[in-house]
Amino acid sequence: MNISVFDNLDDAFRVDGEAMRVHRGRSVVRVEVDGCTHYLKRFWFTPGQVFRRFVAQGLHELAMIDWLNAGGFTGPMVVARGLERRYGMRWRMFFLMREVPGEIPLERYWRRNRDEADALIGALAEHTARLHDAGFHHHDYSERHLLVSRRNGAFRFRQIDLERAGLASPNDTAAAADIKTLAASIAAEELRQCIEGPFVDRYLAARKSGSTAERFKDLLAAAKPTKSFG
Repeated sequence: MNISVFDNLDDAFRVDGEAMRVHRGRSVVRVEVDGCTHYLKRFWFTPGQVFRRFVAQGLHELAMIDWLNAGGFTGPMVVARGLERRYGMRWRMFFLMREVPGEIPLERYWRRNRDEADALIGALAEHTARLHDAGFHHHDYSERHLLVSRRNGAFRFRQIDLERAGLASPNDTAAAADIKTLAASIAAEELRQCIEGPFVDRYLAARKSGSTAERFKDLLAAAKPTKSFG
């Protein structure tokens, strides 16, 4: 399949692929485009969308991606997008994301590169502090939504699955929930203890806004993960 398929929204909605997630009003499929793996997210209007408007949800996620990529952070690599309006309404939209070779979820990276553990935790703590200082809160900050790579000695963290992410003034309650969610998502006890210990200290040292360290740790102790992990 060629990237030019996605120049036309009707063609983009006819694309078949490996279903990753399909719900009423939205879907995610994995497709091969120009010899590379991509993920195609599509959202469409369905009757009865009173309380949950999926097209608006897709546009929100795309806005979060654009904000990350424009602001010195790293979101998904969007290579095509489209929006259709009908009857004055946002009717259908899609965006296509290219998979970046060499990037893997946080815990898998840690397991494969144990000799880099201290540097990894420090870099991730500083990265997370920068996100929270900028008013970005993921609200599903699990390890599988943090893709890690290292090039020329520097770590890069790519945030994915941003449907629940938001921008506001820095909020330590939301920040604590992000960190609690990250710890809860990790299966390896040693890595989870690092997130709950050295990570927090490095994070607080890097924060430029927010509560005192003591107050933040109280918030973190009381925080609940934003989702459960089996």
